[in-house]
Amino acid sequence: MYKTIYLLFIFFFISKNVSGQNYNELVSQAIELHTNKKYEASIKIWDNAFSIHNGYSTDYYNAACTNSLAGNADKAISYLKKAIKTGWTDINWMKQDNDLSPLHDLKTWKTFIAQIPKIQENYLSSLNIAMKKELENLRVKDQTLRRLLPDLEKHFGRDSYNYKWFNYELIPENDSLVLVRVIDVIEKNGWMGISEVGELANQSLWLVIQHAPLKIQEKYLSLLEESVEKGESKARYMAFLTDRILMRKNQKQIYGTQARWNADKKKNIIYPIKNYETVNDRRKKVGLETIEQYANNNSYLYEPKNYN
Repeated sequence: MYKTIYLLFIFFFISKNVSGQNYNELVSQAIELHTNKKYEASIKIWDNAFSIHNGYSTDYYNAACTNSLAGNADKAISYLKKAIKTGWTDINWMKQDNDLSPLHDLKTWKTFIAQIPKIQENYLSSLNIAMKKELENLRVKDQTLRRLLPDLEKHFGRDSYNYKWFNYELIPENDSLVLVRVIDVIEKNGWMGISEVGELANQSLWLVIQHAPLKIQEKYLSLLEESVEKGESKARYMAFLTDRILMRKNQKQIYGTQARWNADKKKNIIYPIKNYETVNDRRKKVGLETIEQYANNNSYLYEPKNYN
């Protein structure tokens, strides 16, 4: 099964092929073809994407799943190795993933499993391990309280003092403490990229800045943009941060990543989008699903008729 890690202006095209598509567009196309079980067509797109840009670990893993289901065992295992070499860590998931089950009885699979510790060791030796661990710990501190919110809302209700205190006092207090350290890291080291600290630690920088005050977000957006341009951060992070800044300034967002709670409808409604008719084109360029899929996946209301 495909696994996606989730948790804005200038378009930075990481690189282009002759048709003008960038890496993120090709990845989106490959995933769509895979979802529709058009595996051979998806494989061609995966290969094209990786020919113009070094892949991220999640993308290599997904390409391995596609090849496995298409019966290309050797290529699937090759992509799994690349996934681990670029930071894939969820080995338990990999071992039980049904998409990879066609590989399990092969001798090459058993050999690959035995090689994993050495591959991981080589990958980790290329990173700043101390900073990787610290940033990943900061990611846990940023996310843990937020992940408790749905249960808190279900138990106490959104209008309860318990929920409001937790969401509007406790979480911001925790955010301010985490932000101090992240700012210190950025000021001393710049926006540390995936090749320096790995994908999760790199994501940590974005998550914390995404939850920071507006002035801090505006200050560091350009550093994130530069990191995306170099292929050291994912373009979707830039999309989310740009949209958050625009929403806070009461301007229409660009990518449709932000939503606000509507008390009357008791739903989160996607905040107005500039030129919403072409939003899916922009979303594809930064590796995001369609706005319709995004709204459905998050139970958001999408009301483009109200955006004019």
